[in-house]
Amino acid sequence: MSYPPPIMVSYAVTRACNLKCPHCYSDAVSEPSPLELSTEEAKKLIDDIANMGTRLIIFDGGEPTLRPDLPELISHAADVGLSPLLGTNGMVDTMTYNYAVELREAGIKAIAVSVDSYIPEEHDLFRGKEGGWERTM
Repeated sequence: MSYPPPIMVSYAVTRACNLKCPHCYSDAVSEPSPLELSTEEAKKLIDDIANMGTRLIIFDGGEPTLRPDLPELISHAADVGLSPLLGTNGMVDTMTYNYAVELREAGIKAIAVSVDSYIPEEHDLFRGKEGGWERTM
């Protein structure tokens, strides 16, 4: 029996995260794990995802923008025919205008920023970081 490929694959590129959200399913840690795929291993995985016929790849984590080679991985995904998307908490120092431009030039199609409430205090409680709502906005 043959099955169609998944339309989308969510790739957790790191477990490292700058937050400690109580609801997090990724068991995030403050530092990158030595078990994370290297850049070349990640590119091979991206090749495999593209070769099975998937069209969308979501880079998430942890907090994917903490991975220094993220623009390179996004560029590679775009080069092999995938539409790369990004899921981020939006509260990292690297998320600047220039970094957003770099991601766009690498081929990112969309960036989803987690906002868990329009009420700042509720968002901050959910994310475990006081002042997080203001920083995200």
